[in-house]
Amino acid sequence: MFQIQAQTKQECDMNPSEDALVRAYLWTAFRSCSTAFEQSIRTLEGVKVIHEIFADAALLGEDRSATLRHAVRFHTDTGFRTKDPLPGLRLSEVKIALEDTFQGYRGVFVKDMAIYLVAMGKMDYIPDGYRHAFLIRNPIKSITSLYRCFSKQNVDELREIITSEAGFREMFELYQYIRDVKGQTPMVIDADDDLLRDPATTMKTFCDFVGFQFKESMVHWKPGRPEEWSWHDAWYGTIASSAGFIRNPETQNSFQLEDISLYPSYIQEAIQDAQPYYEKLYNLRSTQ
Repeated sequence: MFQIQAQTKQECDMNPSEDALVRAYLWTAFRSCSTAFEQSIRTLEGVKVIHEIFADAALLGEDRSATLRHAVRFHTDTGFRTKDPLPGLRLSEVKIALEDTFQGYRGVFVKDMAIYLVAMGKMDYIPDGYRHAFLIRNPIKSITSLYRCFSKQNVDELREIITSEAGFREMFELYQYIRDVKGQTPMVIDADDDLLRDPATTMKTFCDFVGFQFKESMVHWKPGRPEEWSWHDAWYGTIASSAGFIRNPETQNSFQLEDISLYPSYIQEAIQDAQPYYEKLYNLRSTQ
């Protein structure tokens, strides 16, 4: 689990200097096309991709959360994960590891969920040296998708998890922290109006922002499931079989939405609570 410095021979042969290392961090909430974004970055040679390492620490590590409901359920779910915490996966150790030199790479990209550090009061564990971006999606799309995903897994406490842990307020708070405390204005990307509408332009804008070298081939990749994607197929089934960004022609933009009255009342309430934070971030988009 905690082997983020593993290298392939091809990447080690590049032998870039330590000063040349480019570090990028993408923060998001559930069901926001972030794994497709990650797949795009995986097409770049010499870039180490790290998948939700703070999420793993909050869910499964020695500092794992005792308050996040969807984290606590892993403590006793012996059919999927051990109830004992994984050794060596502390938040402080994740921060140190992410600040490593990553010898043999010219770039490192991390994708993570904002809710874990914010809800645990650990925003000061954000690693130094990274350029930060946020990937957002209208909660009418992301929260309904989260509901369908959890429903497929028969998750207990579904109402409480979605109502309190959709992650939009936490994304906005983390954006403010990075801007006001870390002194950096993050890039904001909307999943539908930017990424899926024009993947090539969006990925080029992101690469220019963080310092990666954009390639046209980034909008296509080989189908497959990296080893780090160890969760239920409900999370990764579609993206694992895809070969590029997928846009639903029936919902072509962020405000072409489905009827939320078809969903339980608590889903509608969660969407209403999340909407103001989404709109604040949407108005900060870097691609307007």
